Amino acid sequence: MKRTITALMATAMALAACTKDFQENAPLQQETLAEKLVGGAAGEIVPGSLLVKLDENSTRKIMEGGFNEISGELLDGLQATSFTPAIPVTPKNEEVARKYGLHQWFNIGFDEQIKPEAVAAKVAKSAMVRSVQYNRLIQPIRTGDVQPFVPQPRTRAEGDSGFPFNDPFTEHQWNLYNDGSIKGSVAGADVGVKDAWRLTGGDPSVVVAVFDCAVAYRHEDLADAVWKNQGEMDGESGVDDDGNGFIDDKYGFNFVNCFAINSDYVNGKLDGNAQTAVKGQPLNSNKGTGHGTHVAGIIGATNGNGKGVSSIAGGTGNGDGVRLMTCQIYEGSSYCVDAQAAAAFIYAADNGACIAQCSYGNYKIITSDFDYINGTEDIDGSPLENAALRYFLDPANSNHESLEGNIAVFASGNHSNPYSSYPGALPYVLSVTAFGNNYLPGGYTNYGPGCKIAAPGGEYGNIKGDYSGMILSTGVSAAASPSPGVVTEKGENKNYVYMQGTSMACPHVSGVVALGISYAKKLGKKFTREEMTSLLLSSVNDLDSFNKGGTKEFIKSNVDGTKETVQIDMNRYKGQMGTGAVDAWKFLMAIEGTPSVMAAVGEKVRIDLSDYCNPSLKYEISVDEASSASLGLSSDPVIKEGFLEIECSKIGAGKIVLSSAVGKDPEREDGIGNMDYSREISIVSRPYVAKNGGWL
Repeated sequence: MKRTITALMATAMALAACTKDFQENAPLQQETLAEKLVGGAAGEIVPGSLLVKLDENSTRKIMEGGFNEISGELLDGLQATSFTPAIPVTPKNEEVARKYGLHQWFNIGFDEQIKPEAVAAKVAKSAMVRSVQYNRLIQPIRTGDVQPFVPQPRTRAEGDSGFPFNDPFTEHQWNLYNDGSIKGSVAGADVGVKDAWRLTGGDPSVVVAVFDCAVAYRHEDLADAVWKNQGEMDGESGVDDDGNGFIDDKYGFNFVNCFAINSDYVNGKLDGNAQTAVKGQPLNSNKGTGHGTHVAGIIGATNGNGKGVSSIAGGTGNGDGVRLMTCQIYEGSSYCVDAQAAAAFIYAADNGACIAQCSYGNYKIITSDFDYINGTEDIDGSPLENAALRYFLDPANSNHESLEGNIAVFASGNHSNPYSSYPGALPYVLSVTAFGNNYLPGGYTNYGPGCKIAAPGGEYGNIKGDYSGMILSTGVSAAASPSPGVVTEKGENKNYVYMQGTSMACPHVSGVVALGISYAKKLGKKFTREEMTSLLLSSVNDLDSFNKGGTKEFIKSNVDGTKETVQIDMNRYKGQMGTGAVDAWKFLMAIEGTPSVMAAVGEKVRIDLSDYCNPSLKYEISVDEASSASLGLSSDPVIKEGFLEIECSKIGAGKIVLSSAVGKDPEREDGIGNMDYSREISIVSRPYVAKNGGWL
């Protein structure tokens, strides 16, 4: 087991003289509290809990065994029931934890009848206290209701699913491959993964932590994809078998209402250096809507298993997909508090995740990073959670050989606000907006400052009962909010459902990032987090070309379950959805170092070879069979007057290789020989190509 720096604090003995009345009636020291309060005073404050950040000197004394001295002085006059570290288990990388001040944060527990404001005012007067933060519940990104998936007749020609896998429902996943056959859709309005699968389908070394409600680890399409903690799988129930500080974390951990167990205190002792482990409720995917399971399926449902759906990074049918770790921060109507969400980021960093998939955020319009982190009277900030997020992202905590640092992806929000939700708006994470199968922004999506990139999020159709424009993925039929799934003729419920929202767009980007890391490993390359995200943000498709302005009719789903039709001005989205629409193929080409050229379908394109090689030399042109089929080349590309001419008849992507030789002695057949060389160019064909090359 790991060791922590403090222990539970008893209510009796020295603290017994405190009275609740004194706490309730004590005048607030507004000036002192105002100086030390961080995170703001807004939001739903959790009763019976307060976070404090101690100064370095006091923290050091606790770590050196002075727990009783420091805690006694700090809590004198309070009717405290506990005094624990805010992060219940010592982070694996203590140096980085200290860098972000995580070791200085503590949680004071007290009677829930006592006002947290009164406790805050009291402890703020202590010279040991640097900051005071109210413990608050984090906020999910609200998603529209779950809709059943009832298999319809094929929408594509028999045998032309566009997918290399035998998963039966992939033909209904326009978000992965959109051929325009769904009424009102636009061919190519997808994530661009079909061609990327020729290069990689993922890699088990890439672990994606899903910050959401629990992933259904027994689901037929996820059972082989979930991350497994083998030390706990082979261990004893109720025991921290692998010594990471968390009990029974077989597939991840449930951070909702989790608590630290201190064996010495349970036995009636009080030892500041006692060993602890954290106990949580079992992972429970049945509460809520199955949101986390749906998100996970988009990223990594097993490809090629002959079941259900395909996913972006679910492998190539050989057990080679990414792995999905559950960091459960929601359970039905119960949510994590700030300190528990912070612990989840540290858990993900310490247990091997290199991507954090986070479909949650603050619903309010916030226009400043400083205001979000520190809070205001109207904004509930999250300084502790932000410190833990920085811990996860820190290059010293890298969890993959091909990436220096880890990457966090957030939903931009479903409130139609002209700003991204936080934490997604922070400059060191990705915030994802959503578009539908017609390449138009979803009427619900946030947009504007803080938004980084767009991805398929789906949208209701205008025909009652038509959900084909939403996102199909794995579901939970036994969820508290019914997720009816697919009922076959044999009465089997296969648990696949439709959802929509930036919550669904977000995992598309997480999945594409996972593919990128997998491909970098295959190529033996390594990138910093900043380099990887730069390649992602510059490898996109244009959205504004499809937005003709005017108004759009949108079916809005209200909190009470009712729906209403609203009119939206589409001009507000232009240039505000991030750099453009994510494209898996172009991203892999950027990682490979192969330049991508956009070609409009049905038009002869002339590519200036001077950007890639010396156009005055002679070249042989070769196109592999898969690339030719994907692009729909009816004739071979040719070179004329220094330009490569090519005409694509299909939406797709592929490579063209220009080969030549240099160094041959032209005077002698048996003299100095050729040095062969070649240059690859990636061709991406789409219905429309922007003059700027497809990104903003």
